[in-house]
Amino acid sequence: MNLEVRPGERVAVLGPSEAGKSTLALCLQGLIPRMIKGDFRGRVEVDGCLTTACRPRELAARVGILFQDFEAQLFCTRVDQEVAFGPENLGLPREELARRVQKSLAQVGLSGFDHREPTTLSGGQKQLLALAAVLALESPLLVLDEPTTDLDPQAVEDLLTTLEGLSRTQGLTLMLLGEDLRLARNCSRVALLERGKIIADGPPPEVLRQVARFRHLGLKAPELPALFFDLGQSVLPLTLDEAVREARVLGWQKIPTPVTLSEAKGLDSSPPTAVQNDKKNNRVSIEIPSPLMGEGQGGGEISSPGIAAPLLEMRNITFSYPGSPPVLQNFSLSFSQGELTAILGPNGSGKTTLVKLLRGLLKPQAGEVRQAGGEALRVGFVFQNPDYQLFAEQVWEEVAFGPQQLGLNEQEVNRRVATALDKVHLKDRAEEDPFSLTKGQRQRLAVAGVLALAPQVIILDEPTTGLDHQEQQDLLDLVQELNNQGHTIIMVTHSMWAAASYARRIIVLKDGQVVLDGPTREVLAEEEILSRCRLKPPAVVRLSKRLGFLSLTIKEFKENMVMTL
Repeated sequence: MNLEVRPGERVAVLGPSEAGKSTLALCLQGLIPRMIKGDFRGRVEVDGCLTTACRPRELAARVGILFQDFEAQLFCTRVDQEVAFGPENLGLPREELARRVQKSLAQVGLSGFDHREPTTLSGGQKQLLALAAVLALESPLLVLDEPTTDLDPQAVEDLLTTLEGLSRTQGLTLMLLGEDLRLARNCSRVALLERGKIIADGPPPEVLRQVARFRHLGLKAPELPALFFDLGQSVLPLTLDEAVREARVLGWQKIPTPVTLSEAKGLDSSPPTAVQNDKKNNRVSIEIPSPLMGEGQGGGEISSPGIAAPLLEMRNITFSYPGSPPVLQNFSLSFSQGELTAILGPNGSGKTTLVKLLRGLLKPQAGEVRQAGGEALRVGFVFQNPDYQLFAEQVWEEVAFGPQQLGLNEQEVNRRVATALDKVHLKDRAEEDPFSLTKGQRQRLAVAGVLALAPQVIILDEPTTGLDHQEQQDLLDLVQELNNQGHTIIMVTHSMWAAASYARRIIVLKDGQVVLDGPTREVLAEEEILSRCRLKPPAVVRLSKRLGFLSLTIKEFKENMVMTL
């Protein structure tokens, strides 16, 4: 690989899992070959310093790195101590340490968290804390490996805007590594990486329109260019405004739907969306008239929450972490058999706390979690950080542990393990140490361990973290298959496209309260409310609404749209 980055550049290096992104970051920090051995050839130079010759202290002053596994960077017992650790080891005076701590926390939106214990933060807040610790070093080069995996959509936008401002005002050089296309939003240059080689390198408007190349790499192509590409267009807009203008030039509109006499009598002049606040059940229920409805992979019709007999139910739950205000207070929510539910919300809104309470990993200070008929359900749980549940010396042993505890015979255990590993594409790693795998592979391994138990309810906390787009699709297809087989699925996610494409019910949390709860199509139609929750529907949803209909996916858009020219 040959790559040259000039001072002040903002470069997004995008590629699928195992393309070499994390290896590149480790080379820039000098950890390869100093601490991580292997076949290393060539030279890496950072700010005039050869990484194989400079001392770690010298490199730390030149390059700051946020690792993909950001929690491995956190070890202090207070937020402010975590941020101060790096600058303190550079020998800076106390006044300068205090200045850098406050400045860095403010830059990532964690002001006021100084005395919090990092373990009480949400996954996204931990990621921001790790970034603040890197920013406090004030290195001229900042390398961020998958910096957006655990952040809500608005937090991603805020972070990228902040980084762009630092680059422009302070001359900071940025290298953003990952699969998230949003990394390229404020960059001056985008490089695509495949198996350790740069296969495209240029300005974002040029590279981001290469839909076929993104798909070849297994990455999710930019949604709007992909839509126009699939519809045979040569003009591939990148922004929503560009897409609306181009769609209207092309004469795109909703396919007319015949209206029967009985339907016509039922139409009135009421506004298209009616929102009713149900304070007793702690939620906003939504009713949207039929013109916004349609068929798609996600967003299928489900009965209103609470009508079917609940399989799992939270009644008047109150929970707080030690020394902190309540995360949930007088909180009630229920889940019915066979649902596939996505739980959305900004960082710190209570999503992970909610699902841990459902699984019994946390105990409420008030209220109760009930199971159908008082029976003991088999509930599988996949943690946001897979390392919390991995412990065996071999991948095969890791997945076999659960079925063995159920008392299954060896033949059945082996069948379940082989099937689960095959589903998550780790069958060829069966004899390896789980902690020799990448984070994305460890995430898949944790899912396999749960799948082997064949639970009635499967709870997944950010299951697509660390996976490239093809891996995400494979995993979510598996989740949908399990749901079709009768498993109840509860999934916490920041991925709006995943929720739109796969979930049939969406619950939106904000500040420990249910703000929206209903069928996927209805919830995603509520752009204004979602915006107040720091969420934004997928681009295809927003474009279709501007054109007079509502589609959740590219496939559905093509089915609902007609060209009049």
